[in-house]
Amino acid sequence: MTINVTDVDESDPAAQYTVSTLAGGTQGFQDGQGSAAQFDNPNGVAVDANGNVYVADSGNKRIRKIDPNGNVTTIAGTGAEGNNDGAAAQATFTFPDRLDYKDGNVYVSDTETIRVIDNSLNVTTLTGKISTRDDPTVFRDGTLAQARFRNNKGITIDAAGNIFVADQGNHRIRKIDNSGNVTTLAGSSQGNSDGMGTSARFRNPTGVAVDANGNVFVVDSSNDRIRKIDPSGNVTTFAGTSENFADGQGTSAAFNTPTGIAIDSDGNLYVTDTNNVAIRKIDPDGNVITIAGARGVGVGDKDGTGDVAQFDLASGIAVDANGVIYVADPRNHKIRKIVFND
Repeated sequence: MTINVTDVDESDPAAQYTVSTLAGGTQGFQDGQGSAAQFDNPNGVAVDANGNVYVADSGNKRIRKIDPNGNVTTIAGTGAEGNNDGAAAQATFTFPDRLDYKDGNVYVSDTETIRVIDNSLNVTTLTGKISTRDDPTVFRDGTLAQARFRNNKGITIDAAGNIFVADQGNHRIRKIDNSGNVTTLAGSSQGNSDGMGTSARFRNPTGVAVDANGNVFVVDSSNDRIRKIDPSGNVTTFAGTSENFADGQGTSAAFNTPTGIAIDSDGNLYVTDTNNVAIRKIDPDGNVITIAGARGVGVGDKDGTGDVAQFDLASGIAVDANGVIYVADPRNHKIRKIVFND
């Protein structure tokens, strides 16, 4: 389809942001400093309180770490495909896609499982199981041992330690509570409707974020919307209406296959609007602006102010306590950094 994009003027808010390359730029596998490091289609990012950035290096089937000085190391995975737990250097992943960080642990969304890398660098499978011909189950609520997922994507953890997962293949948002129970928070079969809990419908949800009040925000990717699940389980559409590109208020804004989402301490949401090749910001009142990217006019690889910067298939996104934004730019094999120019 043709996407209409208005001319950018000097009042463009994206001009107030600067995009740079934190690490990577060449497809491959190599630890090292900044652009000397290599990634292979990195999809997920998370950041801890000390400014360390964790990367789901999907093509390399490894979890990488970028310290505040830009030095990249590998913290888990051998590069072989598998689901072996154990010491991080010997553990294997199937397709690590998204991740989050909480209290010294890295939580990895890995195909049909949730893996945990603890602060002693041991990898365990928290829940889920890779489906097989003998056990083809890809959806089940229950205990950690019983639960099943299908192509799970985004993952986030609230202040109480509850884990929320965008179960893309099952079109559901799942919750893993502190007692080890896995339940469906919202969604059932695919579709597009608001409503209470499992009466709501999503189509390929890929990202989740949770605010301080317990509201869960969902990237409903194939519906081109950002949905909100309040603490009572009621699902509403927070922003977006159809595939297009438009800034604006709530459902007057438009996205094109958004995939990732993060939230800052002020309740602002940041969304990777993947097929528009743009990074969008949504304030707590639902106002949508574009802070970086090419606004649906094409992919690229360019640093600079947000109004000229370019990405190629931006996916995972994270924001630190200082408001610095990190973006996984998989087809450029980079991790990008976005800062607001005070």
